[in-house]
Amino acid sequence: MQYRIQLFAGMAEQLGESVITLDFPQETVTITDIRKKLNEQYSEAASQLQGSFFTNNKKLASPEELIHPSDTIKLLQSAPGMETVVSACGLFAITYDPIDADGVTSKVQDPSHGASLTFNGTTREYTQGQRTVLLEYEAYVPMAMNTMKQIGDEIAERWPSTRTAITHRLGTVRIGETSVVIAVSAAHRDTCYEASRHAIERLKQIVPIWKKEVWEDGSEWKGHQLGGWNPHGA
Repeated sequence: MQYRIQLFAGMAEQLGESVITLDFPQETVTITDIRKKLNEQYSEAASQLQGSFFTNNKKLASPEELIHPSDTIKLLQSAPGMETVVSACGLFAITYDPIDADGVTSKVQDPSHGASLTFNGTTREYTQGQRTVLLEYEAYVPMAMNTMKQIGDEIAERWPSTRTAITHRLGTVRIGETSVVIAVSAAHRDTCYEASRHAIERLKQIVPIWKKEVWEDGSEWKGHQLGGWNPHGA
């Protein structure tokens, strides 16, 4: 039986293809079986495979989940080109266009709130002495949208009556350009500071967005700054 695995971003670049077909004698396999065979066939990508996650029909797949040949299996890295995607509530968005920070801030304005805070994440030129030319962002969009909303729900539960909006940019983001805007409003300023910090740290922990750092003499795909993506991170 043949099983098709879709690859994205750094993994596709590493292996030189976007789809891999694996052959198994049985009609059902587990994610563990798929991971083992990938490790055997692509030992040069072992370090990337170790920190990867699979989805089955757009849902996170557990190691022992049974997979059929007709299932849509993805090794989480990115999503294809798209227009701006906005959540049903309008507070969370992913876009390939430049981000309007004032527009994101306007989403959280509330006459009962006495404070609002907007965080702008931009591309810096130097990191540990190495000059960055540009960044390229990719995401697994359906899950990224869900986890950004999860962050907003966490903030609303921890700091009642707050409002949070997040917009993240994909594609090429050059030096000085904005990659993410987080806006928070609340009755008091101390709540805004705490909630905003929580939002950016959680975004790095659980939102499946990857960036490719392009330097003057090379490039490298990276996950967020806190390590491999953990969808169950606390």
